Amino acid sequence: MILGVDIGGTNIDIVVFDGDFRHVATYKTKATLANLNEILNDLIEQFNVKAVGIGLAAWIKKGKIVKMPNIGGKFDINLNVPFVLDNDANCFAYYSAKLFGFKNAIGITIGTGIGSGIVMDGRLVRGEGLAGEIGHWFVGGDEVCTCGGRGHLEAYFGGWSIRKRFGRDAKELFEDGSIYGIEGFRLMCIAVANAVTLLDPEAVIFGGRIGGNLDVQILKTEIYRYLMEGFEPEIKTLKDPLAVAKGACLLAEELATTCKDY
Repeated sequence: MILGVDIGGTNIDIVVFDGDFRHVATYKTKATLANLNEILNDLIEQFNVKAVGIGLAAWIKKGKIVKMPNIGGKFDINLNVPFVLDNDANCFAYYSAKLFGFKNAIGITIGTGIGSGIVMDGRLVRGEGLAGEIGHWFVGGDEVCTCGGRGHLEAYFGGWSIRKRFGRDAKELFEDGSIYGIEGFRLMCIAVANAVTLLDPEAVIFGGRIGGNLDVQILKTEIYRYLMEGFEPEIKTLKDPLAVAKGACLLAEELATTCKDY
């Protein structure tokens, strides 16, 4: 039995996996983070868990948490079984690539913040740990990001920035279709096109509360607008709020079966 945990900027989702995935709990992040080790260790005992996968909305370098821009505070992991810790977008990319059968894909999560993960030849690409931080690419302007930087993509199209800039939740912009006309959407499509040009993946898969609800045809039209001939990735969305937790499960399963140090 494997436990998968998605610690996002708003919610914490937990699933168990024994060949099939089962959702066991959802908590509010800021109200729960201080007690999360205790909660997870109770679940480990309850379900006889052998390993835990944790997808965290954070910058993780060489296994260490560098910063959690959309969560804040500190989080030390102390569990009674082996665990793997990875960026939440990496977990999403790994799960979605396996789900759709792609060996080479970019997974992009757009919710409170914007993250991305890279899968090449069926494996995650981490670099020194921070590979794939598309949400913090400089796209121009002077908007302040939660990380402290300026002009980052997330400061124009992350959920928190949409609410700040327009005084409306992204859900409302979906309802009248105006989300496709804002500057942040155009900047996001340019950033994705640049990533495609760099990596030439089979597919780009969008997930998260905002990303998973974007119109595939509009996405494809706008992303392809900035691509030169020869680049033809499939554009897909995955409307699964548990995708990060499931991806964390799969990474933990590998840890448990191969003893590989992530």
